[in-house]
Amino acid sequence: MKLCAHRGLSHACPENTLPAFGAAIALGVDEIEFDLWLSADGVPVVCHDPRVDRTTDGDGIVTEMVWADIQKLDAGVQTGDLWRDVRVPRLEEMLDLAGDQVGLNIHIKNPGPENRLIEMVCDEVQNRGLLGRAYIAGADDVLSAALEIDASVGRCCLAGQNTPDLQVDLAVKYECQRLQFRRELSDEAIQRAKGHGLICNLFWSDEPEDALVYADRGIDVIL
Repeated sequence: MKLCAHRGLSHACPENTLPAFGAAIALGVDEIEFDLWLSADGVPVVCHDPRVDRTTDGDGIVTEMVWADIQKLDAGVQTGDLWRDVRVPRLEEMLDLAGDQVGLNIHIKNPGPENRLIEMVCDEVQNRGLLGRAYIAGADDVLSAALEIDASVGRCCLAGQNTPDLQVDLAVKYECQRLQFRRELSDEAIQRAKGHGLICNLFWSDEPEDALVYADRGIDVIL
C-alpha cells in the first residue's frame, strides 16, 4: 500500500501550499495530490476551491483573477499566525519543489479554455521527465482532453465516483492507468478494476487501522 498526501500535509500546514508539500515529502509519502485551475491570464494555480475565499485572506474566483493578484494573497493566515504570509503556489513552483522525489496526483478541476491547462500540464510532465511519476486526475472532460492531447501522460479516473461499476467502465473508456474510488465501494468493483490492470486509489482514509482494511481489500494507494 502507498500513501498519497491529500493537498500535501494538510492537517498540519496550509493546504495546497509549498510548506504542506515540503512537509509531506520530508515524511516520505509516496505521492502528493494537489488541485489546479487556470487563472484569467493563463497561469496554472494550485487551489482546491473555485474561489480563494476559504483558504486565503482574499475573495474571488480563481479563473477570473490574474496571477499578479492571486500572488498577493495570504494562503496561510486562515490556518493561524504561524503560517502568515504563505503564498498560493503555481504549478511550476510545486514541480520545482517535488522534483523526482515523489509521485504527483494532479487533480485538474477544469481543462481551461481550449483545454489549455491540460496542454500546459502535459508539457511540464514531458519536459521535466515525469512520465510514470505524474498523472492527471479528473472527470470526463479532463480525461477526454488529456487522452487526446498526450496519451503518454498517465490518467486517473474520477468520473462516475458515485457508481463504482460505472467508474471502472469510464476508466477503461478513457484508457486510464488508475482510478480513484470513494469509500463506498464494493469488493466486486475493486476486482473488476484489477482485472483491467488498473491501479486503485482511495479517497480517503486518515487512520492506520481503517486504511489497512482497504489495503486488504485490494486498494493500492490511500489518500
